[in-house]
Amino acid sequence: MAELKKTLSILLSIFALAIVSAQKKIDTQHLLWGRYYLKFKLDHYTIGYEAEERTYWFPWRQHQFLTRIHLQRNLIKNWEAGIGFAYLLQSLPHNPHITNFYNRSELRPQLEVSCKQSLFQKLNIHHRYWWEFRFYEQPNGSFRFGNNRIRYKLELKYLLLPKITLKIFDEVLFNIGKKITYNTFDQNRIGGSIQFMPDDTFGLELGYFNWFQQQKTGSDFYNRNIIRFTIHHELNFKKLNN
Repeated sequence: MAELKKTLSILLSIFALAIVSAQKKIDTQHLLWGRYYLKFKLDHYTIGYEAEERTYWFPWRQHQFLTRIHLQRNLIKNWEAGIGFAYLLQSLPHNPHITNFYNRSELRPQLEVSCKQSLFQKLNIHHRYWWEFRFYEQPNGSFRFGNNRIRYKLELKYLLLPKITLKIFDEVLFNIGKKITYNTFDQNRIGGSIQFMPDDTFGLELGYFNWFQQQKTGSDFYNRNIIRFTIHHELNFKKLNN
């Protein structure tokens, strides 16, 4: 009798797991991101601007276009604070096989705090905290506040050679707001890259990361494999001022 109860318990557990797995849907996608990242370095400030085109790979179609500008201020040792603003254009729905898609814009003011620390001579760690205010475009063309989002990014940088840096990172994002029901956890991005800087003003970076995102239903997810290419451009005005 005890063995029968044990067997039934195992079967019920397997059945319950099967139901959960059946209800959970994961949509795997492949994307290419191309980014231009410009920095203006001043005595105590850094102005950053980036523009990024995000496209599906199979089949080829635009997914998102992002442009962002932010101002950072040096605080106490290793700490920085900043404010920024981003504009995002999305092609909806998030399905590369649909050709009859439409665009929707989003505005994102943001606050930022970051900290950089040196672990060893060639190894640095970077903590970055973002607080985003998300405003979504409405059918009449106006924008309405939707929710806040918290982002925490942990990044390790290793100076492999004088001009080559290896990076690995993990970033987790959480939604906050009255309208958020099932997807408080928004997404996780984890990956790495290699950056080549021939000089202090210009560089190239190639990386891969996985973007795992929960949808509003709570049971559906996007699993995105992304290859990202970045052009870095830095203009240092500290030398001109000193």
